[in-house]
Amino acid sequence: MKSIFEGVGVALITPFSNGQVDFFSLGNIIENALNNGVKSIVALGTTGEASTISQDERKEIIKYCKDKIAGRAKLVVGTGNNNFQTCLQNTKMAKELGADGALVVTPYYNKTTQLGLIKYYQELSKLEIPMIMYNVPSRTGLMLELSTIQVILKANNWVYGIKESTADASRIVKLSQICNDKVSLYSGEDNLNYIFYALGANGAISVTANAYPDKVQKIFDLCKENKFSEALALQQSLAPVDEALFFETNPIPIKYMLSQKGLCSEEVRLPLVPMSDKNKSKLKNVVTLYEMKNCSKPNSTIKRQK
Repeated sequence: MKSIFEGVGVALITPFSNGQVDFFSLGNIIENALNNGVKSIVALGTTGEASTISQDERKEIIKYCKDKIAGRAKLVVGTGNNNFQTCLQNTKMAKELGADGALVVTPYYNKTTQLGLIKYYQELSKLEIPMIMYNVPSRTGLMLELSTIQVILKANNWVYGIKESTADASRIVKLSQICNDKVSLYSGEDNLNYIFYALGANGAISVTANAYPDKVQKIFDLCKENKFSEALALQQSLAPVDEALFFETNPIPIKYMLSQKGLCSEEVRLPLVPMSDKNKSKLKNVVTLYEMKNCSKPNSTIKRQK
């Protein structure tokens, strides 16, 4: 089976300070994730606000992540765009800078046909870099149909996985059957990670792992050990956190949560804006209750490494 990584990949935020990429904070978040066992850093995806990142910033972020990881995990870079030439340039850059793979969202806004999706990924495959197709219809307005996935997998040797961000259980079952022994299936819904694993998924690309990488990875590890009851209990304990991270549009809540842990500022780029005071209060309550029940040091601040 083709796979870039197995286990949890962090859907990495891009921290900002006064409008600039905050590489110091970025390094701390990566280090915390790696020290807690994650298997991949997934940079410049939706959670990384990739649509607001300049090409110069993109290059520096990829180089920084590659150097910081230093072979301890895989580096996957989000390269998708509704402009195919931009996607092509992004993917070529990721390959040239040493990324292990590209996370390629289906083209958004244009609302192409399923044939257009087949052509889109087929043309990208000419770059010969492992790709993870990313299906997130809530953001793109476009569904990567199961029949289309089957056609792509038969014809495209450079698709190594699929990140699925839907909550349709019957679709997940069918998708697991399609991917079985061919390519990796990754959960793109933190609150459904356990369900994905129980159905045979090979990992998750997780927003929650920015804050609790050890817990998110542990759910996967327990499932691999067939300790499904323990994994389910851990998944259920994290459920309020998973939900809280979508009180507002991702990555607004996760940035605020990380700011409360001392890992970065809550700064986002327009058109996103900081979290409302009402939702900040709700999120704080969720985190406080979760950490009182599940963490050795409630509300502890993670030490920033120089």
